[in-house]
Amino acid sequence: MSMSTFYLHLKECEFRYSYRNQHLYLIILKMLKSRLLSSS
Repeated sequence: MSMSTFYLHLKECEFRYSYRNQHLYLIILKMLKSRLLSSS
């Protein structure tokens, strides 16, 4: 693992742990949708 991407891997592990009992695909879609709507 590269040191330049370590932080991203760490954040992914944190995200997966935080949402471990939920459907990750749906969570990510909701996050993307809300981000797209807020940027317009």
